Amino acid sequence: MDCTTEDNLAYYDLSRLKSEDDYTVSSPLSNHKFVLSVCRAVKSELWHVDPVAEDVVGAYYRGKHGDFAMGTTNSTLTVVDGSPVLYMSNGSPCPNTEGSKMLANTAIRFVCDNAMFGIGRPELIAQFPADDDHACAFSFEWRTHHACPSSRKPAGMLHLFTIFGIFVLIAIVVYVVCITLYNRFFLGLKGWDQFPSLPFSPLRCASYLHDKITGRGDGFVDGPGLHFGGSSGRSRWGIGSQDSNRPRWRWGLWGRRPNSNGYGRIPEEEEGILDNGRRSSLEDDEESTPRGVNGFENAWEGARSGNGMSSDGVIRL
Repeated sequence: MDCTTEDNLAYYDLSRLKSEDDYTVSSPLSNHKFVLSVCRAVKSELWHVDPVAEDVVGAYYRGKHGDFAMGTTNSTLTVVDGSPVLYMSNGSPCPNTEGSKMLANTAIRFVCDNAMFGIGRPELIAQFPADDDHACAFSFEWRTHHACPSSRKPAGMLHLFTIFGIFVLIAIVVYVVCITLYNRFFLGLKGWDQFPSLPFSPLRCASYLHDKITGRGDGFVDGPGLHFGGSSGRSRWGIGSQDSNRPRWRWGLWGRRPNSNGYGRIPEEEEGILDNGRRSSLEDDEESTPRGVNGFENAWEGARSGNGMSSDGVIRL
């Protein structure tokens, strides 16, 4: 990251220490005058700094035969013991170590100091080895108020969505808890009935499409077997139906009413089917019975055709 980093809830931003002018450090620990920059390459003109490219040198000092690169530029911070540290590695080969592949490196430790009104100045803490002719590792300390952590990071789109998601999650949890307590202690519901039910659950949508496509109405939504909410058919969260003659939705029944026979029919439907069957049987019996078999009908026809009935319809015995 560009001279910024995070550590738990602490946010560090050292980008304000970038400068168009390089920082110069003199120390009693060394006879060299060090030149360095923060999170960018030095702006000073370099002389014979091979084999490091001039546009990537982050710190250097001027030696007898040319400039010695103490490390290449770096903009990534590392938090160590609560303080941001800037490491610059892959500098010039260590002096007086022929045949060795060791390269110079530098570490700058930034210390939070609110008493420091300005940007502060870096100080050399140690060099290894201690003598100037063999020194290849350098440690600086920079006390500044810019190194103090901030508890707030500038919000980007990802952080805004994260905060919004947290608020939504908290709202859902509060809603579920409040509705559950209301259903249990005010409405006296128990078991699964005390938990709120969502009006647009995936099961309800799938069941609705099932009924509309097949037209069966076999115990799913909008069919004869499942009713969400009150007597008007509108959903009422958490309390179910207000009509005692209509079954309420219950978890685990998969949309089938408890008084169904397993095929989506209820006793009233079965009774209607049986009545239709009995009427059909009676009509078949009447059609199969021959005319004149009934004795009363034969007597009636004989009385009308014979002399036993007068013209006014009186039967003479």
